[in-house]
Amino acid sequence: MSSIYSDTTVIIPTLNETKNIGRLLDIILELYPKISVVVADDGSSDDTEKIVNRYQSSNQRIKFLNRSQENIHGLTISVIDGVRTTNTKYVVVIDGDLQHPPEKIGEIIKSLREKDCLVVGVREKVIAEWLFYRRIMSKAAMLFGKMILFIRGKPRCKDILSGFFGIQKEKIIKIVNEKIDKFEPEGYKILFDLLKNLPKNEKVEEIPYSFGNRYYGRSKISKRHIWIYFKSLFK
Repeated sequence: MSSIYSDTTVIIPTLNETKNIGRLLDIILELYPKISVVVADDGSSDDTEKIVNRYQSSNQRIKFLNRSQENIHGLTISVIDGVRTTNTKYVVVIDGDLQHPPEKIGEIIKSLREKDCLVVGVREKVIAEWLFYRRIMSKAAMLFGKMILFIRGKPRCKDILSGFFGIQKEKIIKIVNEKIDKFEPEGYKILFDLLKNLPKNEKVEEIPYSFGNRYYGRSKISKRHIWIYFKSLFK
């Protein structure tokens, strides 16, 4: 694999990730020379912006996208807005809480370069300490989502709800521009929205990883997000 990653931008959607974002940026910048990063922030009230700005001041490849004044808020629209600001061939989306291992970004980029398809980081082993009801909800959401994709004849993967994936920028922008009404901008499962709207013959490559606990902070998923996801099944 090339030691230069100037063809890729990492998109990190954030909301109050003061205690995680610096560590995540350190790992990404150390492992992937010349990679670009867009931190798409949805209105953090902590020091997330201040921390990212320190990196941005010394590295022109780091960008903080402030979405605090936007009318619509959500992880999906944050990612979409972040992707729109990029000028690289590939984008990789990763959460800002360190539950997705940044060490796997390189494998995703390698697959993007070799196969030029949607590449998804799939949770092979969940080591996060989830409450029982969250495990049940996750399994139900996965089951219903896979059923919808099967019925529609759409591409699928083992983890259709992953927030860790890579894709060619032109491809995701084309889908969003043509089918934005099929997306849930306030939702948090943009990969599922993408899978619903990909061509039926699109290939999906999988990169397995272990899904860990957040280092700091709490999950942002609420009952409203769950409702938005189940509503998206029928879009």
